[in-house]
Amino acid sequence: MSETCKRFVGGVLAHARALVALTAPSVVSYKRLQPGSWASAYTAWGLDNREAMVRIPSAQWENAAATTRLELKAADNTANPYLALLGVLAAGRDGIERGLDPGEPLDVDPGSLSESERERRGIERLPQSLGEAIDELEADTVLSDAMGDDLHRTYVAVKRATWTDAATAVTDWDVETYTRLY
Repeated sequence: MSETCKRFVGGVLAHARALVALTAPSVVSYKRLQPGSWASAYTAWGLDNREAMVRIPSAQWENAAATTRLELKAADNTANPYLALLGVLAAGRDGIERGLDPGEPLDVDPGSLSESERERRGIERLPQSLGEAIDELEADTVLSDAMGDDLHRTYVAVKRATWTDAATAVTDWDVETYTRLY
């Protein structure tokens, strides 16, 4: 992996908590971004690590260093591919421009590390809801600048309305569970 690529990964990880508002933009997305789900729940990267947000899959299993591509695990098919790619490229470019170091690649599930070890390595939990991700996106100046004022403001407003609707909706699960319990 080149130094430029590492810096790109550093940028993606630095903006990860906001970036997921673009790559995992639905309420249901956050049910998937859980520890142990192979979808990623932490801002980590690793070689062939299915639990890392950024996975560097081996071109040859016996030679991980020969890898030449990245896989973003914290994304799903509800994302607009143009907005997701815009966010990834803006975050990566910021990493290159600022020379961000992603740290050492992680070869274990980040959820298996102690809280202090994750903190030492700079690994954070991704947002656990669309509402939390939208708050992060709203505060991320690199991603908001890349989106432009109108798109950023509109996207945040629409996603915040979606989150509010979901948070106040009574689902079949709610009715079934609470009718049985009470």
